[in-house]
Amino acid sequence: MMETSQDIFYLVLAFCVLWLTVFLCWALYYLIRLLKQSNEVLTGFRERLGKIGSVFSFFRGKLLAKGLEGLVNLAKAKISKKVNSKNKN
Repeated sequence: MMETSQDIFYLVLAFCVLWLTVFLCWALYYLIRLLKQSNEVLTGFRERLGKIGSVFSFFRGKLLAKGLEGLVNLAKAKISKKVNSKNKN
């Protein structure tokens, strides 16, 4: 069975290759788990960021509508003031 030192070398080499394969499989498993968790975190972050963006766009729309309403009311007031002043003269 073990006749030369080369046979022992091949046996040790096979054993090392086996352990290297086991280690690489273990490392790959944990790397995949890490990437999956990172993807889940990023997905949650994107969802929250989308909700925040929609809230900001809602408020921006409301502020724009109120701003335009204020401008229209201001224009109405100035026009009515000028009309009233011309009617008095």
